[in-house]
Amino acid sequence: MATATLLVSAVSIISLYNTAIRQHRFSLIETVQSRARLIESTAQLDLPQIEQNISADDRLALMEKIGATQREHAHFGKTGEFVLARRDGDRVVFLQKLRHAQPATLESIPLQGNLGEPMRRALAGESGLQTALDYRGEKVLAAFEPLPTLGLGLVAKIDTAEIRAPFVRAGLLAGAIAIFIIFIASRFFLRISRPLEEAIDQQAETFQILAQTSPEAIILAGTDGVIQFVNPATERLFGYRKKELVGEKLNLLMPREHSVAHDGYIQKYLHTGVPTIIGIGRQLTAIRKDGSRFPIYLSIGDIKTSHTRLFAGVIMDISEQQQLQKEILEIPVQEQRRIGQELHDGLGQQLTGLGLLATSLLNKASKPEHELASKLANGLQDAISQVRALSRGLMPVDIDTEGFMNSLEKLIEEIRLQTNLDIRLTIIDPVHITDNTTAMHLYRIVQEALNNAIKHAEADQISVGLGVEGARGCFLISDDGKGLQTSTKDTAGLGLRIMKHRCGLIDAELRIESSPEDGTRIKCYFPIENDDNLDQ
Repeated sequence: MATATLLVSAVSIISLYNTAIRQHRFSLIETVQSRARLIESTAQLDLPQIEQNISADDRLALMEKIGATQREHAHFGKTGEFVLARRDGDRVVFLQKLRHAQPATLESIPLQGNLGEPMRRALAGESGLQTALDYRGEKVLAAFEPLPTLGLGLVAKIDTAEIRAPFVRAGLLAGAIAIFIIFIASRFFLRISRPLEEAIDQQAETFQILAQTSPEAIILAGTDGVIQFVNPATERLFGYRKKELVGEKLNLLMPREHSVAHDGYIQKYLHTGVPTIIGIGRQLTAIRKDGSRFPIYLSIGDIKTSHTRLFAGVIMDISEQQQLQKEILEIPVQEQRRIGQELHDGLGQQLTGLGLLATSLLNKASKPEHELASKLANGLQDAISQVRALSRGLMPVDIDTEGFMNSLEKLIEEIRLQTNLDIRLTIIDPVHITDNTTAMHLYRIVQEALNNAIKHAEADQISVGLGVEGARGCFLISDDGKGLQTSTKDTAGLGLRIMKHRCGLIDAELRIESSPEDGTRIKCYFPIENDDNLDQ
């Protein structure tokens, strides 16, 4: 503010100075012309025949009289004066005592030279105004006028320093006042800002301490996805040094199949303001410097200041937690597999044997016992079918690729027979899943999605598609039902929460779109073994 005040004062002073210069110009021109006419009128009264030749004595007497009259009113202001002179050969001869002559007896100056330019022009018959050097060599503002009838020149001049002096004093005064105001304002500002600076410094120090001691990785990045800050936990987690990360894109820390989607999330959020991952924690897969992958839980916040905008990410390594969850979930899976195996190999074989005995008895039975034996054989056959179906439900997925896809086909066929619904399976691309745990979780996700479509969405048609998108496998389950009762952002249903949990365990991504008009679309992206993965 003080700088602005000083600038305004300087502009005002310069404007007033220019106005004063213009006023002095008009005043000098008017004054020198009036004085010239007065001198000519005086000469006309004393020498009516001035146009004719006069004697040297008469001309000398006239010059002395004019000079004496000029000396009475030769000065104005502190430095201003009227100068009357004539040309005598190659010199300019002054007709009155000069106000600022150095020495005091100065009576003439050379006609040629840098001094007295306004007088030389007046003696040359010119009239006007200019800024030039006077007989002293001082810069003056001078108006000049010739007296052709007398062969004289008249100059009215004033030092430019005198014109500037009040404005220089005003400028110095304004500068002093501005400096004083700046000093007072600075002291006042310091008294107010020091506590704020201390608070900011304390907050920055607190953040540094928290960032340095936090066991979770903390990363700050700009809206362009370039890393600007990492804490020591980030270095330990990913295996990079700080200088290797700062200035690099966030994509360096994520698998290739996630990097493109990540950039799209940020740009979409910046343009629409609708958060996809901002402010929402989610499970993802990260990649270390050595190329190894590991599961993380990522929380991203949007930091807005008056000068910049940053995204802050807090990253937690959930490898141990996820491994524990897998082991916990594997316990009932293994128990189901054991029970299914026992049903198939134990009870199933016994029932099969009893069925063969019943068939043999049926062939040997007489007519009265034939009907009873037939019921027994049919009942055993139904029991065998139920045991086999129960066994397949408890251990549905084999390890190899064909086993996973075959299990999906059998699942859909069984549901189609049980419900009489139009359910279609389309395998666009074969997917390679060598991990039986991943296959089991995907099977359960599809099973739960189909159950939701039948029980809750009341769908008449259901389509299941399986294929590959980019570097990930993908299946899409869509129906023409009435949609889910809960929003996709707050999936309160137990089945949907379990589906999301299973996705997190196998580094899969679940997307759900639902509306009463268009039904429900459940899309799941999951890792597969493809050529790129094998090359890595």
